[in-house]
Amino acid sequence: MTPFRTILVPLDGSPLSEKALSPAARIAASMAQQAGAGEAVKLVLLRVVSPVALVAADPMLYDELTRMGSDEAQAYVNTARESVDAGGATVESSVIVGSPADAIVHYAAENGVDLILMSSHGRTGSSRWVYGSVAEKVLHHAPCATVISRAHVAVEMFQNRKMLVPLDGSPLAERALEPALAISRAVQSDVTLLRVVSGREPLPESMTPAGAKVAAALDEAAARDRAEAETYLQGLFTDRPNQHLFFDVLTTAGDIADAIVSYADAHSVDLIVMSSHGRSGIGRWLHGSVAEKVLRGAECATMIVRSPQS
Repeated sequence: MTPFRTILVPLDGSPLSEKALSPAARIAASMAQQAGAGEAVKLVLLRVVSPVALVAADPMLYDELTRMGSDEAQAYVNTARESVDAGGATVESSVIVGSPADAIVHYAAENGVDLILMSSHGRTGSSRWVYGSVAEKVLHHAPCATVISRAHVAVEMFQNRKMLVPLDGSPLAERALEPALAISRAVQSDVTLLRVVSGREPLPESMTPAGAKVAAALDEAAARDRAEAETYLQGLFTDRPNQHLFFDVLTTAGDIADAIVSYADAHSVDLIVMSSHGRSGIGRWLHGSVAEKVLRGAECATMIVRSPQS
């Protein structure tokens, strides 16, 4: 079964929001090639028209301004649709009136959207989309996987055909794996599964015998953690024979999110795919912690796969 049959790109009329069109079309075209008999793949370009704040003052003027805004938006998405080549996928355009974030989430839920791709913000200004507003709300409430490309990203999506899937050993974190592999097959990207394990801070050179024993015990524990991580990733790797699949273990004494971002930068990753949270409990990955920090700090696009509890 085709994993992404309905792909949604919300647009606000800005060039930045339109940067999601090319990677979305590329995914849609590949999904259409992979689709079986009776499976249709479509790419939907959505423009949300915000309600005019004059309804109480003059209902007739409100209706007229809303109609004009909708007509302008429809012309815009129609033009955008004509510029998109999605191979065998159908490209559709839609305009709806409402609060942008709520409207996008509602549209995705009502229309069975499998994947949303959007920029972290569009035009500047108080009435435009900014991270922390529309994109953040969509990320937190969308019923499907969501790719966010922030304005500052230095690497175009699929530019280097290298994807990164950070894992913490939990089934929840592994929810990111199959969507990542589906996209990698679509665009022929390499995928690296990364497990980050905690190391210890360097200890003073001059230590008491007791301190040396503590250091040795910490090193032994770190070695066990690394071996466990390598065994875990080897199991995932073995279960999914794929010439584009790799795995790596990274030991860090610092922040996990920073380590993931640094690894992605050093390895020219152009898309990070991760679950909204992994294990529960202190010291584990929580939404608003690791995934959120990676999204904010990465120099590439980030795809967040929400868990049922998110």
